[in-house]
Amino acid sequence: VQRKVLAILWMSPIYGITSWFSLVFPKFEGYLSILKDFYEAYVIYQFLSFLISVVGAGDRQIVVEVLSKNTEHLDPPMQMFGWCRKKIEFETPTEMANAVLFQCQVFAMQFVLFKPLTSISLFVCNSFKYYGGFGATSSADYRSPQFWLVSLIQHN
Repeated sequence: VQRKVLAILWMSPIYGITSWFSLVFPKFEGYLSILKDFYEAYVIYQFLSFLISVVGAGDRQIVVEVLSKNTEHLDPPMQMFGWCRKKIEFETPTEMANAVLFQCQVFAMQFVLFKPLTSISLFVCNSFKYYGGFGATSSADYRSPQFWLVSLIQHN
């Protein structure tokens, strides 16, 4: 548990140091941004792992049991194209708690995967001054891939 807490606490100094280096050495801002995004993804993973280890003493099933005691406060998990399908009915609170925890884990892993990938993609596009084949002249143009990558990063 202490390693997880330390990994989370190191986030502020790493953000501060990389931001300061980005101001002092603007040429390396892209590399430092990638480092910062990788560490942010790592901290999100560590935080979810920390919650599971504190609430359930490292056992996922205990976390599900704790969640199942308070299912009235849980929203049912989202479904892809959920508005087209009927609502899922859970037979027991444990099933719903298990589904909610699983969805939290999937969303955390999605962030851990996509945050570094979008950061690297943005860095590569900016390095080669690639603005797409649709006539965009800068990265702020809505026709450039950088515009959409920045939108993805900000909404993650």
